[in-house]
Amino acid sequence: MDTTVYGIAAVLYHLATNPEEYQRLRREPQLARAAVEEAFRLESPVQTFFRTALSDVRVGDVVIPDGHKILMFLGSANRDPRRWEDPDRFDLSRDPSGHVAFGSGLHQCVGQHVARLEAVCLLQAILPRVESLRLPEEPTRHLNNTLQGWERLPLEMTLA
Repeated sequence: MDTTVYGIAAVLYHLATNPEEYQRLRREPQLARAAVEEAFRLESPVQTFFRTALSDVRVGDVVIPDGHKILMFLGSANRDPRRWEDPDRFDLSRDPSGHVAFGSGLHQCVGQHVARLEAVCLLQAILPRVESLRLPEEPTRHLNNTLQGWERLPLEMTLA
């Protein structure tokens, strides 16, 4: 549940802090899925995962020995400038496919489709009704080594 809540909050945060993109989304509501994916890419609710190497694995010039722990930084991968141009910018023109906010391969989040659907449904509900979003004060991050989200995200909506 936390990942879905943090993911939806990420969508609202980035739309509130990028008003030009929110207005574009209102004009082009078919971009709702892209907005959700871009927000999830930027604010991966799950930031890290540990795995265990099942055999010796070469990563670049380093060999990770069989049985050793591997810490993956999903949030960092989703902002890797080798993969994403201007990676810290929220951009509805970007193709955000390929982000790893929900893991990848065998270890993908089983609830990712529900999280995406809930976020898209929220956008579809507010876009025709809400003219603008804004943060009336600075939000407070929830501090956690694995999850990234907000403890408090004040949000003002101006009705259309």
